[in-house]
Order: sequence, then C-alpha cells, then structure tokens
Amino acid sequence: MRRHVTVSGNGHPRLPVVVHLRRRGSWGYLRLAWAGAGGELEPPPGRSSGQSTAHGEGVMETRETVKTATGAAAAVPPLRIGGHSYWPPVFPAPMCGISDRPWRMLAREEGCPLVYTQMVSCEAMMRSGRDKSWGILDMFLEPGPVCAQVFGADPENLSETARRLEQAGATIVDLNMGCPVNKVVKANGGSALMTQPDLVRRIFRRMRAALTVPFTVKFRAGWEKYGEEAFTVARLAEEEGLDAVAVHARTRQQGFKGTADWPIIRSLREQVRLPVIGNGDVRSADDAERMIRDFGADGIMVGRAAMGNPWLLGAIVARLSGRPDPAPPTVDERLDTMLRHAEMMALRRGEELGLREFRKHVVCYMKAFPHARELKTRLMQCGTVAQYQEAVEAFRPIIHEYLAQREEEPFPA
Repeated sequence: MRRHVTVSGNGHPRLPVVVHLRRRGSWGYLRLAWAGAGGELEPPPGRSSGQSTAHGEGVMETRETVKTATGAAAAVPPLRIGGHSYWPPVFPAPMCGISDRPWRMLAREEGCPLVYTQMVSCEAMMRSGRDKSWGILDMFLEPGPVCAQVFGADPENLSETARRLEQAGATIVDLNMGCPVNKVVKANGGSALMTQPDLVRRIFRRMRAALTVPFTVKFRAGWEKYGEEAFTVARLAEEEGLDAVAVHARTRQQGFKGTADWPIIRSLREQVRLPVIGNGDVRSADDAERMIRDFGADGIMVGRAAMGNPWLLGAIVARLSGRPDPAPPTVDERLDTMLRHAEMMALRRGEELGLREFRKHVVCYMKAFPHARELKTRLMQCGTVAQYQEAVEAFRPIIHEYLAQREEEPFPA
C-alpha cells in the first residue's frame, strides 16, 4: 500500500513523503521515503536517511523500539566521502562470499546508507571472459549507493578496472589492501601491498587519475606489527588524492584472530586529515559508539558479527542516529528473514547454486537458536526453497514451545 502524505515537526517545513505499509511474517513496519526539494534528502533531525544525500532518496525503516540503560545517544555527524554525505556512518564490510546483492539489500533495509560489493580481481576483470566477475559484483541497476571493491597489484589493470566499475554504476571504488588470505597475498594483492609503498603510490596515482567518483582504500593495522605500514599507506592515500580510508584494526599476521587494536584508529586520525572508518570487533551498538567516542572513528564498518544477524546493523544505525535502541528481533522475525534471504539468493543465483551458497548463512542464523542442530542439518540438505520453508515451519512451533517453557526469548541484536 502506498500513500502520499506530508509531515512536519520541530519547526521544519512540511515535506512530501511516500509511505509504504508492508508486513513480513509476524511483524510490520513503516518505510518512509523522504523526498526533499531539488533532489536533496532533507530528513528532520533525529531521523536516519538510510541513503546518501547525493542520490536524492532516503529510506527510514522503523520497528518498535525500546530504551536500554543507555537510552538514545547523541547523533553523530554525517561522513563525507568526496561529494557524498552518508548518515549515519554505518557500513557493512565487504566480505568474500557474503556481500552479494541479497546481503546488501538486507543491510540497506537496516538503514546502512552505503553498501559494499565483494572484492573482484582486476586481472580477472581484464580477461576476455569477465562474466563471472560481473556476476560476483551483481550491481547492475542496483538502487542506492554501492561501493565496488577491487584487488590486485598491477597499476594499469587496476586503473582500467576502476574505470569500468565507475561506468557500471559504482558510487565509490575501493582498493582492497587488507585481505590476509594466502592465495591473494601470494599474488601480491590484498595486505601484501602494505609492504610495498612505492608500488602503492603508483597504484593510487593511476586509479585516482582514472576515476571521477570517490576513491577509497581499506587496509590492515600493519603486516606483522601495528603502526608504521598503516601510517605510510594512509599518508600516501592523502597525498595522492584519495577520499577516505578504512582500517581493519588487526595485522595481516593476526588474520581474523586475536583482538582488534582500536587505538590504531586514533593514531591514523592524528596522521592524516582524511576520514577514517574503523573496522574490527564491532559486535554491538555499544562497541560502535565507543569506537567513535573514544577512538575517533569517523564511521563504523561491521563485518562477521552481522552475518546471520543483520539486526546488529540496525541497532548501530539507531544508536548513531540518536534514536532509542530497537527491540531485539523476535523468533519469527529471525526465521522469516532467514527464509527471505534464502529466497533472494535462489532468485539471484538460481535455486540449486543459490541455496548451496546460502549454507554458510544458515550456520550463522542458527547460532541464535537453542536446540537447532536438527534444523541446521536439515537445512544443509535442502535443495529447493519449498524444502527450506517446510523445514522452518516444522521448527517454528518447537522453538516457541521451548521458549514458552523458559518464559524468555533470548535473542538480543
């Protein structure tokens, strides 16, 4: 159902909006698309735009909210990357095998104003058969801002790939200098570039010259130890005209183990004037708030903690928007979202391949449910969407009965 209405408040002029009333499973919400004058998004204070103002359309998803002990925090300022403004500055991290079109759609629904593709190889993009790489990106006619991430080590191939990504509709192009995987590092890509500042400068210069959209880089806190390599990359990024940097606050040697070293974020802020987006160990809205307040991050990037739990993104969006923390997702909302995620992957990738690739998400969604081993095993064997639906519907009354006996629903976002 669509209704054209106007809203006003806090002394602001009446703004035209389109209200979409929808229901998903057992819950409903309002989706407000704010349309400001001249194509610029102008939501009233305290409202999350959910989209870049540069694209002239914004989405605010609202669910029933509750106040936690911290209540509603003060809203953080927008993050400017080039000529674009993103508010609140909460972004899903680019993750191989995860950041596909359906995952990006879920992140947008939770209010993220910018989403990232999976990384693609510049060498693969330059070969004659590029269909697989474009399939990984899957960004054709994607609504809203999207950052396309590329990796590689050849300045010419990287610059040409960047140009093609911009032509394909990328709002931002990002260079991956953080991937710790041996296959990528042995090809001199990902975090291996951090040890080669002269090559990095050439790459930055060629890619910057090839692009008219904003150009960013994501790197690690260092190769084996924290510090100088990250500082060098950040300074090179500033000198060569990049628009922002993102740092995963672990070293390449750590991979995804150990604890992220958030003080590196504050140190980078002291080294350069570019916006610094922090990444690593953000598992709650409290973490995100602390990364900004105590360590100076200009924006928050959330990775593995959001897998199977996209509501974490929504919780952080609410906190950084200055709104009350949202209510935790219910059992039915979790099950419905998992099913819809599977359906979207089957639609985008074909039922057989899409559901096979969805199995990694099943593992993450199932972490929230007690006594779900049998359901997880059954879902891993499903080959059709109908089989997924049948398995979930058989599990639904079982988990409700279990929780009714315990008089609780322990699923925090």
